[in-house]
Amino acid sequence: MTLKASTNKVKFVKPALLFLLAVIVFFALRLPFLTKIPVFVDEAIYIRWSQIMRNEPSLRFLPLSDGKQPLFMWATMPALKIISDPLIAGRAISILAGLISLTGLVVFVYVLFGNLFIAALAGLLYAALPFSIFFDRLALVDSLLSSFGLWSLALGAMLIKKPRLDLALLLGFSLGFGLLTKSPAVFFYLWQPILFFTLTPPLKLRGGRGALFKLISYWLIAFIISQVMYAILRLGTNFHLVGSRNADYVFSFGEVLRHPLNPLLGNLKTTISWLWYLLTPPLVIAALFAFFSKEKRKVLDLFLISLLPLLAQASVAKVYTSRYILFAAIPLLAVTAIGLLEISRHFKIKKWLVVFLFMLWPVILSLILIISPQKANMPFDMRSGYLEDWTAGHGQKEVANYLIAKAQLGETIVVGTDGFFGTLPDGLQIYTQSTPNITVIGGAPNISSLPESLTNSLKDKNNTVYLVANASRIHLPPSQLARMQFIAQYPKPNRLDGSHESLLFYRLIR
Repeated sequence: MTLKASTNKVKFVKPALLFLLAVIVFFALRLPFLTKIPVFVDEAIYIRWSQIMRNEPSLRFLPLSDGKQPLFMWATMPALKIISDPLIAGRAISILAGLISLTGLVVFVYVLFGNLFIAALAGLLYAALPFSIFFDRLALVDSLLSSFGLWSLALGAMLIKKPRLDLALLLGFSLGFGLLTKSPAVFFYLWQPILFFTLTPPLKLRGGRGALFKLISYWLIAFIISQVMYAILRLGTNFHLVGSRNADYVFSFGEVLRHPLNPLLGNLKTTISWLWYLLTPPLVIAALFAFFSKEKRKVLDLFLISLLPLLAQASVAKVYTSRYILFAAIPLLAVTAIGLLEISRHFKIKKWLVVFLFMLWPVILSLILIISPQKANMPFDMRSGYLEDWTAGHGQKEVANYLIAKAQLGETIVVGTDGFFGTLPDGLQIYTQSTPNITVIGGAPNISSLPESLTNSLKDKNNTVYLVANASRIHLPPSQLARMQFIAQYPKPNRLDGSHESLLFYRLIR
């Protein structure tokens, strides 16, 4: 072995070990206590759609009925066959998407900077980051969207450096899968010209205008492939609802022009809060040090890659939650990796010590999120939505197990819920769908009188009738409350003001 080959082998060992550590940390922080956070409202909807689509092939485009792209639900369908717990099956898809994100980030950073150690370090940051860990452990579409976004960056960078047809095809598939996952994938198109200006010098050295023409041709091929893939959704009868439902979540361009600072300023403050909490202060501070490195131009472009979708979403979003910015925030980890090495160089501290010290806070927060999420310091929208309010599914699996046990004893069960879709009734249906003598009936969000569907079901002596609802949504008069036998209460974590929501479980009395 030559001295050069030996040196190259040594240089490869540390990044390889760091990448291996990243993979170990990834699984160690995603697999344990996977159902510690109960089913969330959107998880219940997506998993229920997947169950229906799996059982009825003619409904494979069912998510379009609510203006949602179906790729995540398609991916969940085979998982439901392999994994018995539907919530774990859905969340397993997000974990797989997270692994794809990790590898995509590593490849992208390596292509951009040509440094294996920085690439592996970015992967380790992703593996331990509270932001990615939280959403990689939920059956939501955002981790899957982020995975295709990162691979569109990686493949786009490779295509710019070396225009080739196979890379153009793969880029087209990545863009197309992103569009089949969620509408913000349109930002992946805008990322490509930013990458071009970031990587222009290597392109000029390899063919000048001819290479530029070739690249534009391959971009066109990638665009056509992605649009053909997206056109698959036209096979669904409700394709038009994708656009109309998007309008429920964002302001039109005309509305934005009429009030350009509203909701922009408020959403930007919220965005900064999310990044501070979920990227964690040490890693945010480390990212700022990247501007002192010799890679200032690439660092600035990486900030631009994240900033464009963040600004665009903040300026138009009517409904704005932290998971919406996941795909845009993750590329900042490349900047953070550069910043950590710059801190090591500037203060003459060993790289491993810098990495350890700056990752201590993210790892501790991640462990709290996994083991005891109600004690974690997290943004209000996350704490409220996933743990405290009606959107959080505390007690639903317990209620489902109770009903299944009764059904197995031969009872014919009818159970009513508050809400026509969402955490209830879908949160119960995902667990009871394989038990034929359980019927779950959704109802009005606020229950001011006993639903006729339940009182009519009670007339059949063969039926045992139950009501499951959040305490804040039950507004029954005393005379009707007297017709219900209390079975169980499932309290949710306390809100900041000391109050709390509970799931209440009743049996109706004849």
